[in-house]
This record gives sequence, structure tokens and C-alpha cells, in this order.
Amino acid sequence: MNNKILALSVAAGAVAVCAQAVHVYLNIMGSEKIPDGIIKRIADKTNDISFDELGEYTKNNAQWVHSQAIENIDLKTTHNYTVKGYLLMAERPSKVFVVFAHGYRSSHDGDPINFQRFYYEQGFNFLSFDHTAAGESEGNYVGFDYFESQDTEEWIDYLVSRFGDDIKIILHGVSMGGATVCQMASTVPEQVKFIVSDCAYTGALDEFDSVIKGMGIKHTGGILRAFNAMNRALAGFDLELTDVRDSVKNSKVPMLFVHGSKDDFVPTKMGYELYDLCNAPKDLFIADGAEHAQSIMIDKEGYENKLSQFIKKYI
Repeated sequence: MNNKILALSVAAGAVAVCAQAVHVYLNIMGSEKIPDGIIKRIADKTNDISFDELGEYTKNNAQWVHSQAIENIDLKTTHNYTVKGYLLMAERPSKVFVVFAHGYRSSHDGDPINFQRFYYEQGFNFLSFDHTAAGESEGNYVGFDYFESQDTEEWIDYLVSRFGDDIKIILHGVSMGGATVCQMASTVPEQVKFIVSDCAYTGALDEFDSVIKGMGIKHTGGILRAFNAMNRALAGFDLELTDVRDSVKNSKVPMLFVHGSKDDFVPTKMGYELYDLCNAPKDLFIADGAEHAQSIMIDKEGYENKLSQFIKKYI
């Protein structure tokens, strides 16, 4: 093989490797128009039964939610994307709003569904929405709480502008949504009275590290550095910015941390770490036997009792 052929072969191989790397990146970080991202596939493979059960639980709860009069809202964000919101007003006028952040590859028709009736029966208004690059919202890349926390801040501004600066807000999020509300903990406006963080990760790179090691790959540093470099180039932000530890440590409001005792997707130890870091008034609810995002399904009574305690104390 002469040098020219060798050089062409090496170049072709490099292009193929790069193309595969970009494909993997887009499967993880790309718009939800790519519904079978690698993280979702890994989660489905390792938790087939539990995810099916959770899906059926959510489907049953959706019957009630879809029977309600829900207002559809379009909001133009500072990133120049239109994101979609869904507002269920309380039966009687209320100044309390629940702002709910959904998880990775979910939408307003996913995680929020399982909490909507509970909060409605408390007499509260409920706003869910599709984050940037999720559901019916515009956007090209998932932010793993980077874009999502900015979305949520803009929805809070919308509610204050529309309903008055005397409203009270409960921030509640599951999985990536849990990290999203954690990311906001140190900067929330006075209208936010407490935060519920359900099965949040400590940071996207920590979560990726856990997933990759779960695949049997011990040394993750090079993979994560290359992935983050690609993310900076394509999505325009550093994944280090998704780390929520400092925000939780400096939280301005009380926080309720929730996690399943058998969560091996976002390891339960991350929930304990965030709880330990928080210096604001706090509580911790570990749902015995629950896997990822299952706490409300496995121990609905215990979860709702904790929520009721926070409501009585802080609303």
C-alpha cells in the first residue's frame, strides 16, 4: 500500500469515526424529534418492566387530566424559540401556582400528569410545559438543566406578569426536571416558596459517567471530555454548567428531595448528596423499592403526605 492510499484510508477511517461520534451525540443531546436516544434505549433495556409500569400509571392519570379545560400558551424565549405551555386553573380563584419541570425525553404529557390532580385538589393552579427541544416546543438541543432552567425562569416571569407579583409558586421537577429546579434554587424570585426535587442528578457529566460505567466501561474521562467538547461546539454551552451542587448549597427556599431507593439510573446516592449539601430548610423522602421516577407510583401516599406537610408549612 503506497503512502497516498494509506493516507486516504486513514482519512476515511477518521471521517467514519467522527460521523459515528456525531450520531451518538445527537442521539443524546438532539431534539426530541430523535425519540430513541441512546440514554433512553439504555434505560428501557435495563428497566423494561418498571418503565412499562410507570407508563401505564401515567396513562391512567392522563385520563383525568385530559378531561380538564387546559389553556395552551405559546411563549417566545430569549433563545428565540417558541415553547409550549399548558395551564390548568384551579376550580376557584387561587394565587398559588405549581410550575412543573419534566424529565429527559418527556413532555407536559409525561411526568407532570402524575401530580396534576393532587395539586388541583389542593386548590392550586398548575403550569406544565414542553422544555426547549422537547414535545411540541422548538429547539435543537437538550440542555440537561442548562436550557431548561432558563425556560422555567421565563415561565415564572410570564406568570408574575400575567397574574401579579403577589402570586405564590411551588417549583416541582422530576429527573432532569429535578435537576432543573435545583439549578434555580439559589436564584429564584420571591414568589417561589419551596422546591420539590424528585430523582435529580448532581450534574449531567456525573449522570453520563454513571450510565457509561453501567455499560462496563471503567475509564470515562476521555469519552466525557470529547463529548463535552462536541457539546460546546454544537449546542454552545459547557456541560460543567449543569452541575447543581452550588445552587442547592445556596438555596434561597426550602427544598424537598425525593428519590427511589432502587434507582440505578440516577443513583440514589445523588439524592442523598444534594440533600446533605442543602443549607435551607429541607426534608428527604426515599420511596422504598422505587426505581427511577417511580416514587409517586410506588408510595403515592407517603409522597403526597410529604408534599402536604410542605404546603401547610410554607404556603
